[in-house]
Formats: sequence, C-alpha cells, structure tokens
Amino acid sequence: MLKKFFVLFASCLALVLVVGTILIKTLSDHNLVEFWILLMLPSFGVPIFTAILISKTEQITD
Repeated sequence: MLKKFFVLFASCLALVLVVGTILIKTLSDHNLVEFWILLMLPSFGVPIFTAILISKTEQITD
C-alpha cells in the first residue's frame, strides 16, 4: 500500500511540475523565480491531496 501511494504521489508530482513548466515557459520569458515560487504550493498540495483521495477510495472499495 505504501509503495502504491508513493508511486501515485510521485507521478502526480511529476505531472504537476511538467504542466507548471510548460505554463511558465509559454507565459513569460523573464523573472521565472516568481513563477516557480507561486508553483510551490500547487506542486506539493495537488499531488498530496490527489494521492490521499485516490488511496482512500481504493481502500473503501477493497
């Protein structure tokens, strides 16, 4: 269960970081540090909540 949770969290984290990178590169070419600082909360919050919600629903259905 922990391995499955970690894989799910890592894949969600990678997806959020890739989407964030694409958005930052397309929106602006200057002062990228501010965009990365703004991306920090979603880059950790979204994968944590997604992994918890998916693991809870799988635990309920099993």
